[in-house]
Amino acid sequence: MADRKNTQSWIRSTFDKSRYELINDKYNSQLLTLLDLDNTEPSFKQINNVTAKLQDKTLCRYQAMLLQIYCNEPQRYLRLDCDQITLTVRCSIKDIDSLLKPIGAKNRPRIYKAGTAAKPADFTVFSTSTYELNGGGSRPIYGKPFYSHGFEFRFYGDNYKSLFLYLEGNEKESGKYSLRISFNPNKLTRDEIKQALIHIQKRIGGEYRYTQLFSKAKVTRIDFGILLPGVSSAFVQAFRDNTKSLKSHCIPLNGQQVVETTYLGSKSNASHCIVYEKLLKESRGYTEVRHLLDQLAITTRIEFSHIPNREKHSSELWSLSTFPSRLKQIRVISPKYFHLLSDGMLKAMLTDKRQESVKKMRKCIRSKLIKNRKRLRVHKIGQGWLKEEQKVVASSLINLIINPNS
Repeated sequence: MADRKNTQSWIRSTFDKSRYELINDKYNSQLLTLLDLDNTEPSFKQINNVTAKLQDKTLCRYQAMLLQIYCNEPQRYLRLDCDQITLTVRCSIKDIDSLLKPIGAKNRPRIYKAGTAAKPADFTVFSTSTYELNGGGSRPIYGKPFYSHGFEFRFYGDNYKSLFLYLEGNEKESGKYSLRISFNPNKLTRDEIKQALIHIQKRIGGEYRYTQLFSKAKVTRIDFGILLPGVSSAFVQAFRDNTKSLKSHCIPLNGQQVVETTYLGSKSNASHCIVYEKLLKESRGYTEVRHLLDQLAITTRIEFSHIPNREKHSSELWSLSTFPSRLKQIRVISPKYFHLLSDGMLKAMLTDKRQESVKKMRKCIRSKLIKNRKRLRVHKIGQGWLKEEQKVVASSLINLIINPNS
């Protein structure tokens, strides 16, 4: 059975409004009413309810104040984090066999045996599907790894606290094999990640062989992001300061419902930025969010999903701290004067947040504000802070993954 106390602790430590000095309890409560978590599929409430909040002068000023402070003083109020990293490691068939070698009376692969009777592991190893990872096919695609075995290292029975390991186990003419590791560093403690990696280390042949392999690991994907506590994504009109044309997409995108998630960049085949309502996403996996909602801060997350092989730079794990900081491209229109806009403009802003739509709307907003003798402001997060914080987070991950025993 899952340890839900552990889950509640994570939710409180991340979203509890009492942790954030800038949160206004009254305004935060009003913004939480925009979320409809009682349905089977949590979402924003109907468009008219949300539009009414954007017409509230006090709420517009409150949201603008938070965004301005966060962007001007990120070192004091924000924290850059990584909430997904996927690594691909080239190895030999001998390494794969070491992980899959059957042991014990049940003749199961030795990767399943975690801990000892005297010192049980905090995780249990389960098998997991490789179907989606292999693109939904049953045959290899030329030039790409085809994973035959998948394992989930699940901590305390909670499937939201997991590290995943995938292996190529089928014979290949090339003799080149791969293993893949994927986990969310935000949902696992440093000690938990160490436990899982040391278990792999022991099963693959010891510390020396592990270091040999993982020092040459390649980053397949890494997500860097920030939380904006107290900021509702309903008030966030974001775009990338990019001169090139940019594919973008919203969910939902039907002209009737408020956008919950915006992808600035191609989600399917390129690095991209994501802007979304964090509590909505987490409420789909954690029922605790619904139960604790009154105690939590409405939160927008902005993150960049970095896919190195789609960009012109090294994908080596050891060079992670030199990866370019893409979050510095993000710009957010100040919502300070949204209350001056018409119903039609507000509804258009809420139901379509694609790159081209936000840029067009920025011109319309500017024209409207000029008539009211107001000035449009656009915020960006401190560039130097983003660069330095990414180096710190990356260096910590490099050390943790290559040297889990330290």
